[in-house]
Amino acid sequence: MASTTARPTGPYLSVASLVAAMAFIALGNGLMASYVPVRLDQAGLDQRSVGLVVTAYAAGMLLGCLLSGYLVRRAGHVRAFMTLAAMGTISALLLALHTDLGSWSGLRLVSGFCTTGMFMVAQSWLNAVTASGWRGRVMALFYVCYTVGLAGGALLMGRVDIAGSSALMLMAGLYAAAVIPVGMTRLRQPAPPERISVRPLSVYRISPVGLVGAFVSGGLGMTMMGVGPMYGTAIGLEPAAIALLIAALQGGNLVIQWPLGALSDRIDRRLVILAAGGGISVVSLAIALGDDALAGGLFWLLLGCFAVWGGLAESLYTISTAHTNDHTDPDDHVMVSSTILIVWATGATVGPAVATVALELAGPPGLWAFFLAEAVLFTLFVLWRRGRRAEPSESDQESFQGWPAATPPIPEWNPNAPDEGGEAKAPSPGPDRS
Repeated sequence: MASTTARPTGPYLSVASLVAAMAFIALGNGLMASYVPVRLDQAGLDQRSVGLVVTAYAAGMLLGCLLSGYLVRRAGHVRAFMTLAAMGTISALLLALHTDLGSWSGLRLVSGFCTTGMFMVAQSWLNAVTASGWRGRVMALFYVCYTVGLAGGALLMGRVDIAGSSALMLMAGLYAAAVIPVGMTRLRQPAPPERISVRPLSVYRISPVGLVGAFVSGGLGMTMMGVGPMYGTAIGLEPAAIALLIAALQGGNLVIQWPLGALSDRIDRRLVILAAGGGISVVSLAIALGDDALAGGLFWLLLGCFAVWGGLAESLYTISTAHTNDHTDPDDHVMVSSTILIVWATGATVGPAVATVALELAGPPGLWAFFLAEAVLFTLFVLWRRGRRAEPSESDQESFQGWPAATPPIPEWNPNAPDEGGEAKAPSPGPDRS
């Protein structure tokens, strides 16, 4: 394999193969996030059973966070990516055999593991081989393409036969297609990653708001992606309308997250977090009180509410993480990033399980009651913490970076990877933006 790095003269072309591969994965994930709950509902499974399948996918993501580093250490980035893509392809094909709780829960767990694992491989690979002067722009391209892929995948559900297996065949094809650009890439593989330590108590002492914010963001974002289609079915929406709602979440993320992040660079980030939490609470309450009208003649208003909700919910993670890094010593950035990711995945696993019960017991308003309670409690927590700690000095604040919906930044596994000149870099004294 030729040894090349992302050069200042053409960094986007250098990483195009990896970006294209993850765009295929995003299309498949966006499709399945909307398809799975609707398909299982049509197959006659009750809401709790559908919620278990959604929770299994989130649990697979948590396992991917914990175990995919081992795959890369054992086989390298290219082989690890191809292995995960093959596992994802097989799991999608097997879903077509039986529509039952046991098989779908197990296979969706595998899919969640593969999805997170491939994202971690791609993100850490890009971080390692892209020159520092271009890293921010290259990663921005990566995350924007991934977010657009998620939205496009959600819209695909309106074009497939829900009762048949065409969506599963398309999902398998997209996973298989991702292997082609990675298999043909000339992008240099980084060295095997270092082991990551996870210390939630230490990170809580560094930044309570950051750690709790990661948990809440996982509970909000992944719950909406998984249980949101169940809500759409419960209020009588057609599959095409449900696909529009899920796509609107990604659109709102693209529009809202950057302005809020830029604002958080200029004022106390906790004020922006408070505003986002308050906005989520207001939107959740409005939808809970008027979902019948919104689902009827005011569907486009419901679409707008989903877009605003999605942008605000995803902003919680990125701004909370930036706030944590403001208080973190340079030597602790990798540990902090790893811990926050695991906590996010834990929230993403717990949230769908609790929200499904709320939806089953209280109907459609129950989902929004769950969102409202989580957002209000977090807002009150941030208010309490703001009274106990002053904001950091401007020189200690790191610059904001935005990330795709329901997919948080992954810690850089190998911070000492060779840079453009081929020599290992010393640990950066500045904030970790991985």
